[in-house]
Amino acid sequence: MFIDYAPLVTGTGYVSPTVMLEFGARSTGEPSESRVIRCDAAEFLDAVTFPTADPAVMRPERTFLEKATAIHVFCAQGAFRGGDRFARHWHDVTRLDAAGFADAAIADSELARAVADYKSVFFAEKNLHGEVIDYHAAVAGGLQLVPDDEALDKLAADYQQMVDDGLLLDEAEAFEALLDKCRAILAKANAIRSQK
Repeated sequence: MFIDYAPLVTGTGYVSPTVMLEFGARSTGEPSESRVIRCDAAEFLDAVTFPTADPAVMRPERTFLEKATAIHVFCAQGAFRGGDRFARHWHDVTRLDAAGFADAAIADSELARAVADYKSVFFAEKNLHGEVIDYHAAVAGGLQLVPDDEALDKLAADYQQMVDDGLLLDEAEAFEALLDKCRAILAKANAIRSQK
């Protein structure tokens, strides 16, 4: 289901004024946990009572592994499947790492195997040479998080558009600083996973 809205600003057009609600069976949603959801405006409007919700949401460790393996595919293919707007994944994995979820995800070999099993069936992809991307190898010490050459230029341009359109609420870090964080995550992920 697509919900279109009138934007307050358009920027470069990096983000379209549409929200897509996706209902399907391509996500297990597991493991999950309950999280309280509150309106961001609630703290600024004391006179208004906003509803809250307590949905079951996919655990951040699974989200980290899903995003890390999506990045791995980009690195193997050198392109974004279905267009641009993928730099957010690199940003997200660094934030999940800063919050401690990457370490927990990397240490959870059962979850890593479950993600690799799932993606091998529902998101089978091939690299630039036509070979099937091995998700199991990726989560067992062969993960890639930093692309090479031309793909790196594509990612840098995508990241800059994301920054220019104000998608990051905080001050955006330099692209190279983001990549340095990804390199650090990569080093610990591959070192820990290759030992298991």
